Amino acid sequence: MSHSSLKTLLITGAGKRLGKLLAEHYLQAGYRVVAHFNSVNELPEHPNLIALQANLSDSAAVARLCDELVQYGPYSGVIHNASCFVADGVAAQNNTDFQDHFQQHFSVHVYAPMIITEALNNHWAEPAWMTVISDIYSDIPNERFAVYCASKAALQNWALSMAQRLSPQVRTNIIQPGPIQFLPEHSEAYREMVLSQSLIKQELGYGAIVDACDYLATSKAGVWQCDAGRWWALCC
Repeated sequence: MSHSSLKTLLITGAGKRLGKLLAEHYLQAGYRVVAHFNSVNELPEHPNLIALQANLSDSAAVARLCDELVQYGPYSGVIHNASCFVADGVAAQNNTDFQDHFQQHFSVHVYAPMIITEALNNHWAEPAWMTVISDIYSDIPNERFAVYCASKAALQNWALSMAQRLSPQVRTNIIQPGPIQFLPEHSEAYREMVLSQSLIKQELGYGAIVDACDYLATSKAGVWQCDAGRWWALCC
């Protein structure tokens, strides 16, 4: 099948973990996937995969990425998944300048998605969809991760604006993950503590986000919590 006959999907942060699983899922579903990655790309080669590297905290790199992206349109879908997460205390311990700490999070979570989406303004298929991966911390922030939470809240607010601006051609939805999948470095005590703060007490796995993206590609749901009930457990 030629590339011209395939639907094209952009996924940012697709080199590892959730983004990698999303890319593999949509390749299997028959999409041509344009997979952005920062520094690590664990995706195996595939005839319908286009891998593009860019550091989203670097505005010049974002501009170069946009120049490349428009060559592969029109886009039937976009998943803004790229993320960075550095606790404020860790940044301070590493003697990271606060302005740099702030700028990194807001560049990756806000500036880059805005610039990329603007670049695709005339490169959407019809119809199309855009899913933005936010965080439950957008609504229920944690003081230990104030910069991360603020940047994810800004991302979510921007996405809500795009839902208005891009409609009806592009359906825009937001997913708020919670404790989806632990990393190897997470201790058993930490895992038990996090799960104790959710309603169903289970680690959902990245597959829950994949399922949500599939559903939202053909639906209009607004903001969708995918967090094992942690949002409700913490708010109620």
